[in-house]
Amino acid sequence: MVRENYGDIAKSLVQDVLVLGHIKMSDLVEAYKNRAPTGGNEPVNGVVKDEHNEDDDHGLNANSTHVNRVNGSIANGFASEEDEKDPIAQVYFHLARLLAAGILEPVSSMMFQSPTDLKTAIEQEVLRNDFPAGIRGIKQKRELETAVAKKADEFQRSRTSLKRRLESEFDHEASVKRRRLLNGSGVSNGASGAGAVDLLMEHLDIAIRVNYDKCLVELRNSKLAQYVEDLIGETTAKVYATLLTALGKKINRCQVDPMTKTEDDADTFTGSSVNTLEIFEHLPSSIDVSTGIGIPAAGMVDQHCAEKIRRFPPKPKASILQSSLEAGDEIMGSDDEDYDRSDEVGFGANGFYGDFTESKPGTNGVNGGEAHSDDAASVRAQRMRQMRQHLLLLAESKEGFVRHCGGNDRGEWTVDFEHLMGRLRLMELDILIEESFGRKGLRLVRVLREKGKLDDKMLPNIALMRKPDVHVKMAEMEMAGFLDVQEVPRDNQRLASRTIFFWFFDEERTIKRTLDNTYKSMVRCLQRLEVERKKKRNVLAVTERKDVQGMEEEKLRGDVYNEYRQFLEIEKKLLGQVSKLDDLVAVFRDY
Repeated sequence: MVRENYGDIAKSLVQDVLVLGHIKMSDLVEAYKNRAPTGGNEPVNGVVKDEHNEDDDHGLNANSTHVNRVNGSIANGFASEEDEKDPIAQVYFHLARLLAAGILEPVSSMMFQSPTDLKTAIEQEVLRNDFPAGIRGIKQKRELETAVAKKADEFQRSRTSLKRRLESEFDHEASVKRRRLLNGSGVSNGASGAGAVDLLMEHLDIAIRVNYDKCLVELRNSKLAQYVEDLIGETTAKVYATLLTALGKKINRCQVDPMTKTEDDADTFTGSSVNTLEIFEHLPSSIDVSTGIGIPAAGMVDQHCAEKIRRFPPKPKASILQSSLEAGDEIMGSDDEDYDRSDEVGFGANGFYGDFTESKPGTNGVNGGEAHSDDAASVRAQRMRQMRQHLLLLAESKEGFVRHCGGNDRGEWTVDFEHLMGRLRLMELDILIEESFGRKGLRLVRVLREKGKLDDKMLPNIALMRKPDVHVKMAEMEMAGFLDVQEVPRDNQRLASRTIFFWFFDEERTIKRTLDNTYKSMVRCLQRLEVERKKKRNVLAVTERKDVQGMEEEKLRGDVYNEYRQFLEIEKKLLGQVSKLDDLVAVFRDY
């Protein structure tokens, strides 16, 4: 994930910090300085090394000039030509980028406390200062919760003070570069990112660690973009990934922090949002937004429905299946009578509407000194408009990937992650049920999920299945833990003939059981891998010799090399299965 978004050097830095746990930035830079002249490619601690990874980077090798050309420093204009030749300058620059993005974070003494102990300490401090006489009644209890949440939020902001300052430096230099490009003055002189690096140099004594919460946000963004690619299309998935990147700057963790959550948050929380202009500024020029959506005939699109604004997240009363939006439905508690008029002129895939040409030109669709020409403005306006069509398509999806929440700055957009991940968890559960029990089993689960508890005599008629097939399938799924049954006797004799059997689907319990089974499967895969290593320990001992590493095919005998290749195939399959199971755990537990 770090390699794709930030480049190879950033990946090497995060890998070293991840293995070491935490380290002072000065010590980390010093270790890279000691390694730089030798051109070695081992990490700082000399442990992390992938012998069989063809895509592995070369660390800080002076002869290596590879950087991430899409999201790396060169693409974003954050490194000068001199810095490309200086590996230590690259280390400083990428450290600043990772801290500004939140992937790395400074370490403080309070981080070594558990969340429960930290919250208890904050509560005691608030009680001592603000409530010396104690608390009485519900009103003071809520005031205490609010004060504790405010104090915890202040602590969180103090942790991210360096991040915000570095992020401000990068944003300022990016805006300066855009202005110079628009004025036709070309690339700015000097090394871009110098202000952030100078700020970093003042805090080299700070210890840093990997921010797992922010990494989970990045991984969730990648997973959601993958879902969109599977369900809608590749181009729309790239636009969605751009939206998530812009939105991710305002999100620090996937789940709500229990220390800062209060009872009133559920009523007032509407989520962070980004506008169309922000998304457009992050949109890579390599994405062709004109593809992926068909061109409707004139008058075939109801603009009022397509541009409908929903200012509040959905609040379904019934099951999650009943909360999907059908034609003409409205989300409860939202302002659905309003709609965005940004795209009122010339709705479709071709042409553009006039007010886009008044917006400030950026790097998309602009060529040097022609930034203010009508042609450049027209290209930019049409590109932005085509991007909006993908956003509207995401907003209309039954999964609810995006919510159109405002009309300012060509439209405001947000993602209701809690609602969206709930639907995606059900999707993953449906896949598991279908693979285990077939389409008939999935049909029964969907019926029970929508209807609630049902008598076993009613199920065959509702599911349109034969009664013996229903009973066999329900018994199988009950044994596997996907369904539950409740027995309600009609009289005190409790005879089977006088008992009503209510079948139901408990989503929360099923997810917990699925997680437990997934953990067991991961353990079995790792145990099997250890058994295979013991079987091939003699072969692996030979391949670990330094004069053999990297040249196994030339140095080993034919039969030994074949055994080694067989072990690599088994290892690849087992680790691949563990990776798939880990993705499933992330969807059910972390995202």
